[in-house]
Amino acid sequence: MSDIQTTKPKPQKTKPDPALAGALPCPITGLPPVRRIQSMSKELVQDIWKIGQGVDVSHLLAGIDRFSLYESPTGLVYFDPIVVGDGAFYGSYYTKWEVHDALTYRSDTRVDFVHTAKHVPAGAKVLDIGCGPGVFRRHLTHATYVGLDPYASADVDDVVIRETLEEHAEKNPGAYDVTCAFHVIEHVPDPRRHAELMAKLVKPGGLVVLGAPLYPSPLTEVPNFPLNIPPHHVTMWNPQSFSALAKELGLEVVEATTTPPSPHQNMFFWMHKLLFRRTDQATDPRIYAHRWSWHASVALAYLGAKIVSPFLSMPASARPIDAYLVARKPL
Repeated sequence: MSDIQTTKPKPQKTKPDPALAGALPCPITGLPPVRRIQSMSKELVQDIWKIGQGVDVSHLLAGIDRFSLYESPTGLVYFDPIVVGDGAFYGSYYTKWEVHDALTYRSDTRVDFVHTAKHVPAGAKVLDIGCGPGVFRRHLTHATYVGLDPYASADVDDVVIRETLEEHAEKNPGAYDVTCAFHVIEHVPDPRRHAELMAKLVKPGGLVVLGAPLYPSPLTEVPNFPLNIPPHHVTMWNPQSFSALAKELGLEVVEATTTPPSPHQNMFFWMHKLLFRRTDQATDPRIYAHRWSWHASVALAYLGAKIVSPFLSMPASARPIDAYLVARKPL
């Protein structure tokens, strides 16, 4: 018998982080977050929308005192509480800022559209969730396109179905070869359920495709960037979090990556380029704060980008601002 005695190391006691007490669990896994990136007042959120975008969101924030921004073990970044916009919010905001026009501008060169079309087999039936005017169909001349959007405008033709994802999935399980949602999952209060319903709609062997804002990215370096804040975007993604989502749902990851910015995002590139203060230059991890240098930096960068972006295109080296997932349902 050996004379060497072995002892088990004593477990190290770690103090719980008081900043995480009572935190909303990860919307993908239900596990506690690994860190709180920051906290912010309701008033700051309202001011970013009212002063920066000319949109009043106070009716959506009634009863809320503060928001926290957390990072989950999956890499997902999410707000607590999760407060999403209603039809009135999107109707006023999208009309005021001509959002659909911006999203459809040069849709033939949208990187997510072009890349997804390559994954779609000839003759496949494709469901485009949250499709708006349904411009992705222009890339699917080799397939059958169906759009889904309960808020579709009256001038959209009958290829777009005005139903919620929940309603459509209940009536059409396994009806599609591909389901896709471009910049939709970051708007929903339950992203896991959203992806579950997308998977329910595809046949075994079918594909689920998602695109969403990337964290971290140049856009999270823009101080007080209004698009990435409730009640608009409530989650931010990356390849790690998309892979975790696929794993939780039993899907096989075909591709989890980032995508280069598209030409229609040129304004964002120049806005970031022209900032004289960015969040990554701060001594703390905050990306939203009432700091006059931040407000001035964003205002001047926005005005500068409005001037130069119509004439100057992005370089090929422009950093990604979107995360992207293609996942396959098992046979």
